[in-house]
Amino acid sequence: MIITRLTLLTSNLFAQKEFYTSLLALPATLKNDSLHIQAGKTDLIFKEQKDFDGAYHFCFNIPENKFNECKQWTLAKIPLLKDDKGNDEFTGGAWNSSSIYFKDSAGNILEFIARHDQKNATNESFNSNHILQVSEIGLPSQDVISFAKELCLQLGLSVYRQDFNETFTPIGDEDGLLILPVENRIWYPNSGVPARLLSVSLEIETSKGGFVINGFPYEVSKT
Repeated sequence: MIITRLTLLTSNLFAQKEFYTSLLALPATLKNDSLHIQAGKTDLIFKEQKDFDGAYHFCFNIPENKFNECKQWTLAKIPLLKDDKGNDEFTGGAWNSSSIYFKDSAGNILEFIARHDQKNATNESFNSNHILQVSEIGLPSQDVISFAKELCLQLGLSVYRQDFNETFTPIGDEDGLLILPVENRIWYPNSGVPARLLSVSLEIETSKGGFVINGFPYEVSKT
């Protein structure tokens, strides 16, 4: 699954533009009431809503062999989130991955993840061109298992490397995952930010074709 476009809300477009261009070095353009960021294969868009109060979780894939370089590149610009033991890097167990987490200017929980089963290694020094795509977006709900089963049926996807779980279920694959936590679960790692039901729009490509997931309650439609 590929997330081709992700549209989120923010209360301050100018602060977000400064973060994504100056710190993450991604190309971005302000267009009326929205900020368009090119994050590899994904068009990441923030729309301004002055009274918006919430935080999303989303994740960027990086080359599987560039985790250490990516961590140092990020640390030079942005504080990393830590768990309650002070760890600031995390392995994915069955996912065979390595991750770091940090916040953008709006308080969204961002992640860089190297998925070591992917064949995307590079010999180049890490830079913003190696932010390959948005590979995860959090979609909280009150009934995770029912929501996950509905999405799997409609989108032709499967649960990723685990069973259905009532508090956390990822569906999709290493190119793109829909992360389904139960409402108010704290976003990992020890972020203090609860998973809230927020408006989101994403366009995805799957083996069954293209789909749009919109709003909340999330509605699925074919493109």
